[in-house]
Amino acid sequence: MSVHETEPESVIVRDIMTRSVITAKESDTAADAAKLMAKHNIGCVLVSGKKGETIGIITERDIVQRIAAKNLLPSKVTVGEAMSKPVVTVKAGASITDAAKLMNQRKIRRLAVIENGKLMGILTMKDILEVTPAIIDLASEKSQAGLGRIPRTSSSRLQGYCDECETWSEALVQKDGVFLCQDCAKELGPVEEEI
Repeated sequence: MSVHETEPESVIVRDIMTRSVITAKESDTAADAAKLMAKHNIGCVLVSGKKGETIGIITERDIVQRIAAKNLLPSKVTVGEAMSKPVVTVKAGASITDAAKLMNQRKIRRLAVIENGKLMGILTMKDILEVTPAIIDLASEKSQAGLGRIPRTSSSRLQGYCDECETWSEALVQKDGVFLCQDCAKELGPVEEEI
């Protein structure tokens, strides 16, 4: 299904998730996990337990904060010691809007995608950001054609990720062609145009 063939609200996680998931064992070292991330050009590895179940996730941030910042050797720290747990999950049929809100609420950038109790893939903030321009273009085209369900008024708000702090906002504002959350907009001074 193409993003251009559907309503922006109906794009679901299954449509944009990454299906191939790279995993590591909890007994592997953080250095092994980092090598997997570098080899596959990814920012995280899901962690499998002894029975093959997903028990955690180790991210670049985990390696920086839990290993490098403490001056520990990645070859001496196991994935199980450095991983984040439990893994936050989202259903494959959930909307990307709901997934983005969950990421924002939990202050994370990745969700394991589950369908019928099985790991189906991973959804990253990057996956969402890759389709966001197409969704914005579609919404703009519909609005210009008069097909939008809600007429744009001065009180309408644009939802999305802040270009400055990368967090989800229910009310973005535009300043110098950049979309900002209310907090970032205040820090940067007067707003030129509210969306």
